[in-house]
Amino acid sequence: MTAPGTLDRHAPPVPALAERVGWLRLLGAFRRNTLEAFPRACLDDPAVTIPLPGGGRMVLLSTPAGARHVLLAATDDFVRLPAGRRVIGPIAGRGLVLADGEAWRHQRRVLAPAFTPRTLPLMLRFVARSAEESCRRLAAGLGAPADLRSEMQRVALDIATTSMFSLETGPLGAEIRALVSGYLDRLGKPTVSDFLLPPGWPTPSSPRRALFRRRWLALVREVLEARRGQEASRGGAGAPRDLFDLLVEAHGEAPGGLLADEVGTLIVAGHETTASTLFWACTLLAREPGLQDALGREAAGLDLTEAGAAAALPHLALAKAVAQETLRLYPPVYVIARRAARASTVEGAEIPAGSIVMIPTWVLHRNPRWWDRPETFDPRRFLDRPEPDRFVYLPFGAGPRICIGAQLALAEATLVLARLTRTFRLRLDGDRPVLPVATTTVRPDHVPRFHLDIRAG
Repeated sequence: MTAPGTLDRHAPPVPALAERVGWLRLLGAFRRNTLEAFPRACLDDPAVTIPLPGGGRMVLLSTPAGARHVLLAATDDFVRLPAGRRVIGPIAGRGLVLADGEAWRHQRRVLAPAFTPRTLPLMLRFVARSAEESCRRLAAGLGAPADLRSEMQRVALDIATTSMFSLETGPLGAEIRALVSGYLDRLGKPTVSDFLLPPGWPTPSSPRRALFRRRWLALVREVLEARRGQEASRGGAGAPRDLFDLLVEAHGEAPGGLLADEVGTLIVAGHETTASTLFWACTLLAREPGLQDALGREAAGLDLTEAGAAAALPHLALAKAVAQETLRLYPPVYVIARRAARASTVEGAEIPAGSIVMIPTWVLHRNPRWWDRPETFDPRRFLDRPEPDRFVYLPFGAGPRICIGAQLALAEATLVLARLTRTFRLRLDGDRPVLPVATTTVRPDHVPRFHLDIRAG
């Protein structure tokens, strides 16, 4: 499919890369916005080394070869950082995202059957239903400025909970959204103490993260109990209906609370990634009325209901390209951080054991060596062209630890965008630029308002 010629190819505003490299600059950027920590030198140098206090070092690898080495060729040489465990641990516990070694391999095998092409049509039923309900809510509020960030969080959480549990969470869903959003806004960004203190040592954020963990597990267990009650009411019989059925079918009730950790991880990872992608796509599309019209034409006549969503998906090439380009500009995994388990040399850089190794996806996705006019929003780069190298374009990571739900997340965003742009025209309220701020994901610096108009015909 060919994208419309009316595309303006605008460049959305982003923080500038750092002109200087050094520990003090890094410290300031962590406090303000992690995206400001990446040095401009990463655009030209395969490896940038930053000395750290105490004799350690941080090495930023900004080439496909460096990413391939860390994420594929030598995965056992580079392990999860304690900082990541401190930040993600309250959500993921012992779930897949933080598991290592044999524990990770076992959990990946357990979860894999729930994320195969065979199960995608089952999941898309829930996506279509949630997208339809979202459009109905937005239509009911026409005339007043819309908060699409909150709405996209709601639709994404609805997809996550209904696809996993076939549950309408109602007030519980609102509580989950508020708790998760508050955590990511206030505690979801690694601090300097997260990086520097040894594993197991408390940080200033530890008490608040522990409180979140208790509240989060209580909510997840409440959802699990509701789902188990639903299972009992139907006698536990029948073909798998949702992700929870598929997980239990694969390995039964996980011992020691692991099922709660896996479910909690999937709820947050699934809904936060999709919500972020949808919000940024709406922000980009609001400045592209011609592209919105093209998306509306593409979706016209397609059956986007529960019954037809799976069949419609292959015909939504432009909507998929918009989602892919949004993921390039605002990748949910904006940096991949590891600790060197043993000494090695990568891209000419000496990496002693214990070093922090970072692959700045944000920089890889914006490097003119790999992308034409990388700062511009141009979905055409994903249409009628070969797929980009998987270590140049890695919004969900790469290698064996790539996000297990990556294809489902892309399909969700594609289908929701198609439904949204077929129903409405979007425009931003005011001219204030929306700047990305990196916490656990890439979030906006403020909540903009949108004006929606029903699309005629």
